[in-house]
Amino acid sequence: MSSLSWLLSLSLRRKLLLFSALIAALPLLFAGQSLIRIARDEMKSAANERLVTTVREVTGQIDDIYERAWLAPLLLIRSAIDSDKISVGEKVAILTHGIAQLPDIVALQITLDGGRLPLVISQNRFSTKLTEAGIQPLSVLRAAPEVMLAAAAPDEKTDAWVTAITYEPKTEAWLATVVLPLESRFSGARAVLSAKIDLGRIRGFIMSQPFRQVGMITTVDAEGRKLFDTELDESGRVKQLGRRDIVSEALDAREGNRSRAISVETYLRPDGTPMLGTFSFTRSFDWAVIVEQKEADAYYAADIMIESLFFWVIGGLAVAVLGAAVFAHRISRPILAIGEAANEVAKGNYHVQVKTVRSRDEIGELAKRINNMIVQINERFELAKFVSHGTMDAIQHSDETGVHLGGSRCEVAILFADIRGYTAFAESRDPETVVETLNYYLAAQADLVAAHNGDIDKFVGDQVMAVFQGPTMAADALRCATAMQKHMADASAASPDRDLAIGIGIDMGEVVMGAIGARDRMDFTVLGDHVNIAARLCAAAKPKQTLATVAVVEAAAGLDLPLAFRALDPIALKGKSVPLSVYDIQPASRAVA
Repeated sequence: MSSLSWLLSLSLRRKLLLFSALIAALPLLFAGQSLIRIARDEMKSAANERLVTTVREVTGQIDDIYERAWLAPLLLIRSAIDSDKISVGEKVAILTHGIAQLPDIVALQITLDGGRLPLVISQNRFSTKLTEAGIQPLSVLRAAPEVMLAAAAPDEKTDAWVTAITYEPKTEAWLATVVLPLESRFSGARAVLSAKIDLGRIRGFIMSQPFRQVGMITTVDAEGRKLFDTELDESGRVKQLGRRDIVSEALDAREGNRSRAISVETYLRPDGTPMLGTFSFTRSFDWAVIVEQKEADAYYAADIMIESLFFWVIGGLAVAVLGAAVFAHRISRPILAIGEAANEVAKGNYHVQVKTVRSRDEIGELAKRINNMIVQINERFELAKFVSHGTMDAIQHSDETGVHLGGSRCEVAILFADIRGYTAFAESRDPETVVETLNYYLAAQADLVAAHNGDIDKFVGDQVMAVFQGPTMAADALRCATAMQKHMADASAASPDRDLAIGIGIDMGEVVMGAIGARDRMDFTVLGDHVNIAARLCAAAKPKQTLATVAVVEAAAGLDLPLAFRALDPIALKGKSVPLSVYDIQPASRAVA
């Protein structure tokens, strides 16, 4: 009997059950397969993007630490030592003062050609650490004179470069030796400046990377040694990882000096574990940074989906046999409606609602919960507009119990900007015009703060309080203030009826940043004497004037800003027993004029 004849011979009830089962099973099979394929592709794409983002972030931060925190001050020290206008004693004082201000620079050395003992100035804290570990500090901190002189030979490059990376097991310290050839001569002899740098800051940054919770970040040097997350072999030397495929490929690419676009590769570890990995190189060191994740971890959710799909197919067949033909339409339609709503939410549409589901069963209840969830998501999205970036960051990094009252010390620059003439302006205009004008100026100031790497802490009436962080926070605050003054001047020129200006006060220093208030009503802000000084400088500033403290001007002095700093007579501030020295900040072109 043929298949067609057998099908025609079945009873209508069995045909309905058979077709109901097929109708229920086939969509599940095809949809499940598509979902799994899409999910695996999305997970692979997300995993690849995370690997690439992480390796770029790590290599970029390593280069940033080296070039900004270490190399820049070392070049300044070298320039001072190279000057023939200061005495030898003053040069030694520069070295001593410089190393005291640079905690990561544990030793500075001047090596003279001619066999004399080099001059070594060490960081007391690090030397004490070596001594407590039973190590003679000079045995670690002194660089071999012949090596330094050979590295800085006249036929070599003349800029600063790293010559060696060493590991001290007893203190678990990684040290880099940086050579900076000197142009001037000491007593007629060729001289070389070198520095020993504690790489603990780089190690701490790598070890604190969130990616390490789901994957591995490995740093290897040109010899294949594993840095920072140190493993020693049987002979007590740093373990080499050259036999791993991805490490070998990274070393070959580094040795061949080949340019390589960052891409993710799939490979097997020596123990047979499938891995996803990528690598990149640092500019400052002869290192390769390798970021890896187990393939099973990256695709874990897809494997769970495959297992779950089997049970869903069996369940779908059972429902089909018992009456899928009757309930298919009733079940599938609301599910599709919920799915469409979920897709709209994924696109950023937080105003969509599931309106076609009116049943009172579990699906109807789910539709109500989806609608409530969308409303709550929209509310949270709108509420996010009323808080600072610092508040959002504190919420995102809080534990499961939420944000707690309290704070921590940190270095910031604080800027207060207050609109002058606003009270008189508001008295002569209708409320709608007043609010529109205020929003116009505050929106522009908020955009300028964000454009200069700052964060709006709060709006107080017609006043803005902004916080700047990072190594260039003083320069960022000064540039922002100048841009604000220019915007106000341009706006007044375009609308003469709005004769408004701003006064700005800027200070920087250590403050406490954290949550204040009550348990159920908090404000995430910064507190401290420097905040008060900035606010009072703002109050003391005249219209179109920017006042900054000495600390701000000194921090930005070496950054070649197109600004003029004019020292004013010290001013008395409320709460301060001694008048405060301040500077009037103006664009350089205006000061010349």
